Amino acid sequence: MRLVFAYIDPGAGSLIIQALIAAVVSVPFFFRNAIRSTIGRLRRKPAGVASGSITPEDAGAKPTAAE
Repeated sequence: MRLVFAYIDPGAGSLIIQALIAAVVSVPFFFRNAIRSTIGRLRRKPAGVASGSITPEDAGAKPTAAE
């Protein structure tokens, strides 16, 4: 049986840890537009629920063929 002394020196170990931390921190920044739009869709009220008031945007809207 042969003994094998394998180790990761401190420089390589810190480089690996730094790369892992950078990857974890950078993922939300890379996908922030997708995350924001998903959260916005979840917080938005459903289209069928109306508050009963007409907003200025709705008052000037032209009726569609379906109406």
